[in-house]
Amino acid sequence: MTLEPPTIEEVPAEDEERGPLEARAALDAITRTAREDDVVVTVDLHGKLVGLELGRRAMALRPAALAACLDRLTAVAAEAALAAGAEVLAAVLDEPAAAELGLS
Repeated sequence: MTLEPPTIEEVPAEDEERGPLEARAALDAITRTAREDDVVVTVDLHGKLVGLELGRRAMALRPAALAACLDRLTAVAAEAALAAGAEVLAAVLDEPAAAELGLS
């Protein structure tokens, strides 16, 4: 019989003193924004685009250039959002669990 470690969602739920609901709310609230010239993208913790602003210069870009810019900015914002999520989890998880996930 193999004992499987708890999932990331189960660990915070096991210790009510650490505020799992607050951690979940903090994770749900995470967004990060990246901008370049007239292009601004905002993503959530999962890297899903939740905001997009295109200025006049952005609308004048060729489609391939605009697509490349959006892809690049989305990746930058998603990486920042994941880092923010890791900080939230590191504060909630105990040291061994955080280390196992590479958060310590």
